Amino acid sequence: MKKPEPEIGLVIRYDFLWSHEREQGFEEGAKERPCVIVTAIVRKDDGLTEILVAPITHSPPRDGTVAIEIPHKVGRHLGLDDDRSYIIANESNSVAWDDVGIVPVTPGKQWAYGRIPNALYEQLRASMLDLLNKRKLKTAKRES
Repeated sequence: MKKPEPEIGLVIRYDFLWSHEREQGFEEGAKERPCVIVTAIVRKDDGLTEILVAPITHSPPRDGTVAIEIPHKVGRHLGLDDDRSYIIANESNSVAWDDVGIVPVTPGKQWAYGRIPNALYEQLRASMLDLLNKRKLKTAKRES
């Protein structure tokens, strides 16, 4: 199966690098996890597409973490397990769409989990824009 074009709200599998991992000197995430594409921008100088992703985790939000719980019905639609899942709005990675850390959900068969509903995406987007304006959005720029 061919890798799709990046779309906002698409949930992909990526080795997300958390801010605490970056602060410890890591350049790659410890494991691959579902992540929501928040933006996709074509860079004019080289034609590559840059995406911004927010991670999905089972870990309940801690103090200072801005998280949006994924409704159970949406999680099932995406093929996530039945445990509670959260999109973390105050952590993001900026990465090229051709980065090797973006991997198929099911090798040879499926490149993405699916898309989150527009209302959930808009909630995530609004939270991230608010955090950006308050300078509280932690973004790691990843290099391929």
